Amino acid sequence: MIKENKINKIYITVLVVLTLTQLSVANSIYDGHGENQHWASPDFAQQVQNPMASNRRSVNKGEILFINNCASCHGDEADGNGLLAKTLNPKPSDLRAMSGMHLDGDFAWKISNGRGTMPAWKGILKEMDIWHLVNYIQSLNAGMSNMDHSNMQGMNHTDMQTKHKH
Repeated sequence: MIKENKINKIYITVLVVLTLTQLSVANSIYDGHGENQHWASPDFAQQVQNPMASNRRSVNKGEILFINNCASCHGDEADGNGLLAKTLNPKPSDLRAMSGMHLDGDFAWKISNGRGTMPAWKGILKEMDIWHLVNYIQSLNAGMSNMDHSNMQGMNHTDMQTKHKH
């Protein structure tokens, strides 16, 4: 009986250590450090075309949606420094830096599905509203907002990462 209790304690200790190690690795992937600071959507999502024309009306709707739903974390300037940003892990993305550097489908999938403390907005926002948000985000970097994304088709997220300005 004593030997069995000792084996159970060792087993439980090993499980706890392994669990903590897994949590530590998972947090390091999403904490904004290292190569994994960017969040990749699935390849299929990156190929989804935006059904919403990126015009002033759509961008304005997206801005209102952003202010009402996203600014508390991503910041009024969409730079990842919202009022709640310091309390979140992973930290909210600097959407200004990413604007024009990701395909519309990539942004739409991320908004729809969320991750960590970022909620999945599908089911909360209408699909067209998600596309308005995408158009707003893509407009944040004026130099890149009118970029022809056709040269990004077929690229994976790692290829796109090298295009980010940091």
